[in-house]
Amino acid sequence: MTAYFGIFKEPRGLIRLLQFIFAIFAFATACNGSSSLYINNTSGQQLATADWSYPYNLKNTPISYTNNTDSGQSLSSSNDIKSSAEFFVFTGVTSMLLSFAFAILYVIMDRQYRNDERFPIVDLFITVIWTIFWIAGSSAWAQGVSNIRSQTSWSNAAKLLQDCSPNSNCPSGSSGTYANVIVSVIFGFLNFFLWASCIWFVYKETKFFKSRTAQQQPQQNNFSNIGPSGMHQPSNTQMPGSMG
Repeated sequence: MTAYFGIFKEPRGLIRLLQFIFAIFAFATACNGSSSLYINNTSGQQLATADWSYPYNLKNTPISYTNNTDSGQSLSSSNDIKSSAEFFVFTGVTSMLLSFAFAILYVIMDRQYRNDERFPIVDLFITVIWTIFWIAGSSAWAQGVSNIRSQTSWSNAAKLLQDCSPNSNCPSGSSGTYANVIVSVIFGFLNFFLWASCIWFVYKETKFFKSRTAQQQPQQNNFSNIGPSGMHQPSNTQMPGSMG
């Protein structure tokens, strides 16, 4: 069995390599979005803090006073962000594994892939499914990141503390950092573009595309035979009144 590394010079193989790389970037940045916030009282001293990390279950993320006393409040009353974060990471991890597996398949089984019509069909089916996963997961995660930013802001957390509201006794504080989770959303939509563009190049390897191309080819050949050379009269045709 001969390895065919030339597949990475073709769009199908190159895109699989890019999918592998950017899938890692997507779920790695989503998992590394941990941060914290703190709230100051009127004297400028730190009153309370809250820390969160993947899977961003803010319902179980307490706001604690600096003396390690539990305030009895959590950053959110629901855990709707947790499901979108986990689905996004699931899509990223499985995409990494699938793109790696397909790349290996292309390298070591190139001849079987091109000659056995079942391989391209399975490839196309999986590619379409994970393209849907990426657009659904990235859209849900984008909304989740927006919710993280709003629910973990110090102003929103201050409203939940009895020592801060309703008299606005906590005039300052610091929200968390969101660079990683924002970048993960960008990588998510980039992965969707890569998987969507891969559909066409995988489709070209299936019997559906090849049979359609084979049907169109004879028609093109028939039209190409029509021309002045095919319309001349035989040279031995005699005109009326001619001799011989």
